[in-house]
Amino acid sequence: MVSLVFLTSLLPFVYAHFQLNSPPARGFDEDTLATFPCGGQDTVSSNRSMFPLTGGPIQLNMEHDHAEVQVLLALGNVPADNFNIVLQPIFMEEGIGKFCMGDVMVPSSLGIKDGDNGTIQVVTNGDPNGGLYNCADVTFSSSAPMGDCTNGTGVTATSYTGPNKNSNGSDSSMGSGSGTGTAATASPSPTSGAGLSIELGLWSVVGAVFVAALA
Repeated sequence: MVSLVFLTSLLPFVYAHFQLNSPPARGFDEDTLATFPCGGQDTVSSNRSMFPLTGGPIQLNMEHDHAEVQVLLALGNVPADNFNIVLQPIFMEEGIGKFCMGDVMVPSSLGIKDGDNGTIQVVTNGDPNGGLYNCADVTFSSSAPMGDCTNGTGVTATSYTGPNKNSNGSDSSMGSGSGTGTAATASPSPTSGAGLSIELGLWSVVGAVFVAALA
């Protein structure tokens, strides 16, 4: 049985929030960030940002020093809650401040064309009842600049192999919501961009302990 002292020590972790800075988020309200699918931002942006057709960098700002992170995609002009494409399977992030995913690839098998619209959803495990959500509405373009992003000092990422990892890359403890269809999973790549380091397996035990504590 998990001790009350141990659970109390996790409270700052599970209430950690984050911001999606690039591509620009649909909106942000810290009080509704736990609302699926887009943190309480239910209206699709009328000013979509351009995103490279084959994928590109995603810039976050993390407000706590540990988080499980996943990136999903829904296609269409008004995707509702159909985030069934895994662009970045769940991984562990460590460090406060700027966090760069420098090479989030869009699978060519999806057949996305110039001018197609979609919504990128970033999910973290920052709420005790599920995930925290930020969304960015984008238009895919082969001429969109690749751009760049940066990491804060000491920010790192590691692979996640926790016991709740689903076959499509999602984690049942993160409350990533539902979607119809079969997930298409891109290759994991939270390794590039401004010196982000990977230490494979380092967080697998930590992830397992955290998930067990929430069960």
